[in-house]
Amino acid sequence: MNTEHSIQNRPKRILFVNPAKKEGFYTDRIHMGLSLLGSILSKEGHEVKIIDYAYLRSLRQCPSIESIINDFLPDVISVTIFTYHYTACQEMLDRISKCSNAPIIVGGPHVTLFPQDFMNDKRISYIVRGEAEKIIAETVRNASHQLVPVVINAPAPEPQEIPEVNLGIAAGSEFLKDYQIQLSRGCPFTCSFCNVKSIAGRKVRARDLDTCIHQIEKALAEFPNIESVSITDDCPTFNKERFKQFLKKFASKKFNVTLTIDNMRADLIDEEMLDLYVSAGGKNICLGVESAHPEVFKMVHKSESLDDIVKAARLIKKFNLQLGMCFVIGLPGDTMERHLSSIKLAKELKPDYAFWNMCTPWPGTEVHEWFKENGTIGDLRDFSTLIVPKFIFQDPPVTSAQFGKEDRIRAWLMANLETNSLLFFSFGIRNIGGFVSEFIVLLRLAKKYKLIKSVPVYMGYTVKRFLLETRNYLAATRRSKSHPGHKQI
Repeated sequence: MNTEHSIQNRPKRILFVNPAKKEGFYTDRIHMGLSLLGSILSKEGHEVKIIDYAYLRSLRQCPSIESIINDFLPDVISVTIFTYHYTACQEMLDRISKCSNAPIIVGGPHVTLFPQDFMNDKRISYIVRGEAEKIIAETVRNASHQLVPVVINAPAPEPQEIPEVNLGIAAGSEFLKDYQIQLSRGCPFTCSFCNVKSIAGRKVRARDLDTCIHQIEKALAEFPNIESVSITDDCPTFNKERFKQFLKKFASKKFNVTLTIDNMRADLIDEEMLDLYVSAGGKNICLGVESAHPEVFKMVHKSESLDDIVKAARLIKKFNLQLGMCFVIGLPGDTMERHLSSIKLAKELKPDYAFWNMCTPWPGTEVHEWFKENGTIGDLRDFSTLIVPKFIFQDPPVTSAQFGKEDRIRAWLMANLETNSLLFFSFGIRNIGGFVSEFIVLLRLAKKYKLIKSVPVYMGYTVKRFLLETRNYLAATRRSKSHPGHKQI
């Protein structure tokens, strides 16, 4: 009998961990990638557990990693790494390595873009770059301690090789309210700032729509608390007619849930699509604008026009859908004066919500190359333009002679003050004390960056958002009376 072969093929206990930043960040979604990989391993006979700290925070359930490991006793531990919580990931790896001798696998977008960060890390046995569906089973089967991390460049799976998610293996899944699914992976467009080429590729891999509908139907039956289905494709409307077919199939099932789409291109929206989207339960659409200044916008290479965006925004409003808009501050060619064009457009189109992201020069992008020649690139690790308590934010990760650090911070604050209900993205009605505390900090920042005139504009948005949050909170409270409270994990 081959003892080594027997050990390799025995069922193992696999722990997947998604760390979270300390500054109050949470999400109502379970990490989809981990639930896909866990699905593969479960079918191989392994016992799998997912601890997604960003999700568990939304449930106010955060068991220590030490207690999880002591109870579960994993044979293999896998940690997903995102650039925006790099330090939290490093701290998590320290804690894991101190309480477990299991070989550690790291993966995720950061590892794909910055593999050098872990090349000599003795805590780690395997570095997985790319999408791991095709290699996870073999990697786990043969996992053992390595003196030097083994780098695995994972080939992208074909559409039929992408499994359905297994949500049941995730802690807290019984309370899940948002179900994610990808109808495709990859994006054929060449936006200068986007790193999709390095993460999912330019080739679009379209999944079978009937399979996707079946997986949604199965998940809704298994997890009755789900209230929304989110389409998280890189470019869901790359084929307009195909996407319309999905909307028809979805609507015919009468799922009685909200349908959301993380992003849509303006030039691929038409009235028929929006009519179908509303019939399917669609409530909102977010458009990527990036910059409203013609010269800056031209350098993004979106293959659509500002007119396309304006027309799409007005069409979205016509169908009474919530309009979201995403902007990027500080792209190549941008200046403080040019940034005002974006604020002006946002005020004109009146989105229901807006995201103002600092330009981040990801390796492998055109923007990265531009700033290597025309600016200064700082450390991208831990950087995020997500709003955190006390308005603690890092310096912009990139600057240029035409758009320096202080101007970029001022541009970000001004945009949020004049087009957004900034604080309620962090707190809402549930924490008035936190809101007041943050508002005091905000006033100090407004004074420092000479934006006091923007505060009254912000307060107008805040009052509207306050009333909306109050109504939603009271409605949710009434609904919760008929549901049992959260139990501890």
